[in-house]
Amino acid sequence: MDTELIDAYIAAFVARCEVMWRPGCLMVNEPGLYGLQSTAEDPPTRLLVTDDRACAALAALLQDVRGGTVSVFAEATRCTGIVASSGGWKPKPVTAMMSRELRTLPEAPLPAGLALRPVRRRDEDPENGVPLDDAVAVATAANPLGEDTANPLADYLKSLPPTTRLFAAVDDDGVVRATSGSGRFGEQASVIFVSTDPSWRRRGIGQAMTAAALSFGRSAGARQACLGASDEAIGIYQRLGFEIVAQTTQFYRAGPG
Repeated sequence: MDTELIDAYIAAFVARCEVMWRPGCLMVNEPGLYGLQSTAEDPPTRLLVTDDRACAALAALLQDVRGGTVSVFAEATRCTGIVASSGGWKPKPVTAMMSRELRTLPEAPLPAGLALRPVRRRDEDPENGVPLDDAVAVATAANPLGEDTANPLADYLKSLPPTTRLFAAVDDDGVVRATSGSGRFGEQASVIFVSTDPSWRRRGIGQAMTAAALSFGRSAGARQACLGASDEAIGIYQRLGFEIVAQTTQFYRAGPG
């Protein structure tokens, strides 16, 4: 494995967690285990496990976690078992990817018939932005999980720091057809919320929306970016300069409510 690439990915993950830190939270930096532990619902816990040196520390931390995400590299098989057996954690396979240099980001315009608009997720966002609920509805329909995930997704997006921006591609009638988002954390950017209406796929829209999110991160001062990719999206991100860091299992558990 490329240890330099893994180290860059860990640094980007930690930078994101540091921005989300609140009093009462714990920044975690143990062998093979990194992130933010929270006993509250806002911000939620975010942990990254890179290898099985983290077993004991991970098992102890999970006892006090109310909800959040735990991303476990495939090599950490024992840690994967610890999370899976802890109860309530829903697994999803994700490929961790990293762009080491955003200055070389290629252009990827939206196809004709679509326009890029901001999404209004906070009161201070542009009033003419696309309503968050409209964008979330498209994202949940594009990536169905067999249950109502719209409200948890909207709550999660609202909880992200102000440096996060969400975008929507709307058609000539103003209907949302695709989404994306990016957050800047120092010199690091994240890519989130990438989805495309199934009836509009295979037109390069996912690549264009990802490029729009990354372009925002770059203009805000980020030089690198990290993300978690589904199998069908890996090629899109590779064309935008991303490299595969590791195969992971991303576990999610909603807080009590």
